[in-house]
Amino acid sequence: MLPWLEPSYQQLSSLHQRLQLPHALLLSGRRGLGKQQLAEAVVRLLLCQAGPAEAPCGRCKSCQLQQAGHHPDFWQDTDASERIGVDSIRQLSRFFHEHAQQGGARVAVLERVERMSEAAANALLKTLEEPPAGGYLILTSDQPALLLPTIVSRCQQWSLTVADTKVVELWWQQQGGQTLDKFFEPLLHSAPLEAWQWQQSGQLEQVRQSLLQLEQYLQGQASMQQTVQLLAKTEQLPLVLSWFVRERLAQKSNAQPQGYWQFLQRFQQWCRDEQQLLGQNKQLALTALLIELKRLNA
Repeated sequence: MLPWLEPSYQQLSSLHQRLQLPHALLLSGRRGLGKQQLAEAVVRLLLCQAGPAEAPCGRCKSCQLQQAGHHPDFWQDTDASERIGVDSIRQLSRFFHEHAQQGGARVAVLERVERMSEAAANALLKTLEEPPAGGYLILTSDQPALLLPTIVSRCQQWSLTVADTKVVELWWQQQGGQTLDKFFEPLLHSAPLEAWQWQQSGQLEQVRQSLLQLEQYLQGQASMQQTVQLLAKTEQLPLVLSWFVRERLAQKSNAQPQGYWQFLQRFQQWCRDEQQLLGQNKQLALTALLIELKRLNA
């Protein structure tokens, strides 16, 4: 378990031992925090046949099936596209209406649920309104503000953060991470896995240049053309922009909640389009997004 998520895991484990774990969990927090790793740890707890305990036994048939990666009572959406469609939610619903083959719980995980289409969100709401006996649904979200309030209200939400930055810094050193300067400390403290991914790919300096360019653009010190040209060369641009939006515009969610929410929706659409658009259309879409970003930041 990632050390900064250990307190949350222990609390969830305690609820499980007391048979008080809710049928629907929403693990929310910034991208790069490790929500999926926490979800997987809870899945192992729920599927273990040794009974409610602090940790899975690792020896029972159910644990062995889970370790092998093909437990019949576990479901996870395997579609890696930038949109969760209604067909995926229908598969989830059918999964919960089947009998548990191992005689225990049935557990499903749905990642980044803000990607759901409107039809998918409505279908999921029906599943949440009629929770199956012995069924557990674990949702993760980078941007829970984009979810239907009715979905959030039917889940127990766990807002995950890094409570102790020294824990993250120690983990970073143990992984062999290079020394980071002050510029990257906010990234390391809020999204350590994202920082690690960028270091491993050798992209930290490119990320620095992109973030500085965006800041200069918002302050009127860099032109739109310059900014678009530089960002167009940035690898993993959606991840870079996602982190910048979270950090730079976090205060705007209180000052302009409706405008911030609308921009998040627009940003999600841009993320989906970015994989499909080519050439000039791609630059035009990025230009439109940056115009909205500057308007919101004004």
